[in-house]
Amino acid sequence: MKKQFLRERECIHRDEDAPGEFFNGVFYVQALGRLKIDAAMSVANKVSPFFWVDAPHIMVWLCNDCAAELHLDDAPLSFVKSSRRQA
Repeated sequence: MKKQFLRERECIHRDEDAPGEFFNGVFYVQALGRLKIDAAMSVANKVSPFFWVDAPHIMVWLCNDCAAELHLDDAPLSFVKSSRRQA
């Protein structure tokens, strides 16, 4: 059985101890795709880069403000977050 590795990316506000959550990389990429180009580039420039094809293996930590810009504040959180609580 192969081990599944998840990598983390984060917005620039994490170093400032801003409140935030982890989101599934696929939700993040889909949310970027729903924005106009300028808005999507603005948000994407705030997050550590990754290849979008790797999105299923990425967890993106977003502060509450960045999540709101992507309209992810009410989206389902990453499935890994719940398993981290149990670990």
